Amino acid sequence: MGPDQLLANADHAASAALRELPEALVIVFDRQLRFVLTAGQAIERMGDPDICHEGNYVADAFPAEFWERFEPLFSSALEGETRTREIWTAEERHCLMVDAGPLCRDGGPPAEDLSNVEGGVAVVLDITARRHADMLNPRRGQGFEEVFEHAPIGTGLIDTEGRWLLVNRALCEITGYTSDELVGKRYDGVMHPEDAGNDAADRRRLAAGEIPAYQVEKRYFDAAGETVSAILSMSLVRDRSGEALHYIAQLQDISARKELEEQLLSLADHDPLTGLRNRRLFEHDLRLQLGRCHRYGETAGLMVIDLNGFRELNGRYGTSVGDETLKAVARVLTRRLRETDLIGRLGGDEFAVLLPHADEEGLAVVAEGLARVIPACSVDAGESVVHPTASIGFTLVHQRSTDMRQVLVDAERSLSAAKRTPV
Repeated sequence: MGPDQLLANADHAASAALRELPEALVIVFDRQLRFVLTAGQAIERMGDPDICHEGNYVADAFPAEFWERFEPLFSSALEGETRTREIWTAEERHCLMVDAGPLCRDGGPPAEDLSNVEGGVAVVLDITARRHADMLNPRRGQGFEEVFEHAPIGTGLIDTEGRWLLVNRALCEITGYTSDELVGKRYDGVMHPEDAGNDAADRRRLAAGEIPAYQVEKRYFDAAGETVSAILSMSLVRDRSGEALHYIAQLQDISARKELEEQLLSLADHDPLTGLRNRRLFEHDLRLQLGRCHRYGETAGLMVIDLNGFRELNGRYGTSVGDETLKAVARVLTRRLRETDLIGRLGGDEFAVLLPHADEEGLAVVAEGLARVIPACSVDAGESVVHPTASIGFTLVHQRSTDMRQVLVDAERSLSAAKRTPV
């Protein structure tokens, strides 16, 4: 799913995202249901940690009784769905809350053809102690109102016109609104405008009795105006004649999981040192540009930049100075080039730039300008200051360009020629 940088930095990213879920186990998996990484709660309580390495199948890490219940959730995530299930082991020794959803390339919703779904993210919580406590204290003497009020999941009743009739304490805590502020208001009034109607078809099917319930991912605005991601579960209560009485809505905050997804996506597509596109994402963008050239006759420029004497610089001053030099060059490229130009680090000391709607004369001007500004970088090396220089090669991408590899080869040949040319 991602380059080596993903594995090298995933633990740090996951730790940041799991601050609000310290007891969770996070599993990131690819479309073949193989591990990309795990983070959070030690897996010894649920499976075999020796198997939880990149490339191994998730099914092999868990007892068969667990995986039989996990697998439908993981598979649904690859179909673009987000599902939550409470799972007991056969002996009822452990109870797990499993929340699984898709991991998409651009962080947005999965496309209808699912080409945007790169894998999935599952968050597993061991809620055994809480469920045992619930069984030992069934609250037989309490009425519906008190049980409803103290339910751990944000829950509300909605009339057939879409207005809140009753909300519990957990729902108020999730949204930041008081019950007085919510009751009587439309339930979609706090929803993000783009998501307010994304369950309209499911609501019609629910009202028609075609489905018993549904789940949908929504964004909403809390009382502070912050955007929060949640899973909305909706069911319908009917009277004895089958007429609709009210809806039961349950809201589960998944903001921490969405934050983790965004961090993992960034790690998968960007160089962790410079923040630029990595080779994987840059080549993806280059393929898209090549397709536009073939289809619409566009022209673009591909530029490759190689720092001169970088190996010697590392040997003389150390890798920390080398890293600072790479970051300084990345900053210069970002400031100097247009916002529409796409900059990537291909690896080592080699950078690449894709310049849409460029011609050969314009490429030469940009290359000359970069060759002048890169040496202006100043990197503190202790007793001296490093001023890097670079060789730059470039080529046009146009309708007659054959494929991405050939375009890269042409740019590399231009770079080789630039290195042989005396300054």
